[in-house]
Amino acid sequence: MPILLDADRQPVPWINNYVIRRLRPRLAVSSLVKTLHVLGHMWQWACSEAFPLEARLVFGDGLTPDEIVSRLYPGLRRNFRTADKVRKLVVSPDTVVFRLNIALRCVVWHLECAMALMAPGSQQLADARERLAVIQRSFATAARTRVPTAVHATPLTDEQLQRLLQVCHPDLAGNPWKKPYRERNFLIVLMLVTLGIRRGELLKLRLSDCLLSRAIPEIRVERSPDDPVDPRRHEPQVKTESRHLPCDVSLARYLNEYICRVRRLVPGANRSPYLFLSRNGQPMSLVRVNGLLDQIGHVHPEFVDLHPHALRSTCATNFRSTAQRNGVDEDRIDKDMMYFFGWRSSGSVTPYIDAAIRRESCEISLRYQTSLFGRDALRSNT
Repeated sequence: MPILLDADRQPVPWINNYVIRRLRPRLAVSSLVKTLHVLGHMWQWACSEAFPLEARLVFGDGLTPDEIVSRLYPGLRRNFRTADKVRKLVVSPDTVVFRLNIALRCVVWHLECAMALMAPGSQQLADARERLAVIQRSFATAARTRVPTAVHATPLTDEQLQRLLQVCHPDLAGNPWKKPYRERNFLIVLMLVTLGIRRGELLKLRLSDCLLSRAIPEIRVERSPDDPVDPRRHEPQVKTESRHLPCDVSLARYLNEYICRVRRLVPGANRSPYLFLSRNGQPMSLVRVNGLLDQIGHVHPEFVDLHPHALRSTCATNFRSTAQRNGVDEDRIDKDMMYFFGWRSSGSVTPYIDAAIRRESCEISLRYQTSLFGRDALRSNT
């Protein structure tokens, strides 16, 4: 588990306490590392400014609006990297907002811990609540900037999806992979696009997670941070909630064929519990999944930008469209998507809804343009 150390290689207790007690149960290691980088910048700012941040938070005093806007905010705008050839003094606006949000959550947690020790109904507790509300407003207005909307992974169209499954089929002459790996790689693409699981979730699947003998076959996605059995240096993570995903009988048949015939031929396969293995019997790496998709783009240039998350986005977009065609109302669709894709908040659904709306609007616009150019008034007289 990552922790924050000072210049003497000693732990910074009040920040690590927050990470262990508040964040560790719900965040993957990679997310903890990103958070600790930001909290390290905040701690570095407090040290350079001789600002008693730890005492202010532990005892429930917090920061004043002026300290947040005129001191902490400029400190978090600094570019702490020194290795760049051309060093920028400040980071981008969206990075500042990201840092401020992480800092705010840490500040709020420490103040709430301090408030929990105050007498219920006391004036001290009332004053602390008022300070907390002011602090939250000050953080919200510290970086008033328009942050560009992140570009979400573009889903494949129906035609692109059918083409992708066609070129990846093991029996196709133009298949991009060598014969020993075709069944495995085709199954990987199939599971990414039909179940919408993340790359890390795919690589953490074990043989025991494939519940194929049930009336409705299922795949079990389980969180297992810091898995002692996992030998990978960069351990894949299940960042979303644990869940059971139903499998179509065709997908279950491909899975069963892969497990019973293809996987068992891999040297040392019986020593690993994981579903997808590399050729030496070790569990596949995150980089290898990206690599096999890159190979598709090398052979079929129309898929040169193919990425695992584009397949997840494709599944989410088609999931929503299927629910709409079946008459499911929007609120119910959002809840269904939150479970199926493992999201904790409804805000996670928004990018996928936006992608579906963009695709629908493009289709409507093209149909309108086609009807317009088909009119007699726009036809050439020659």
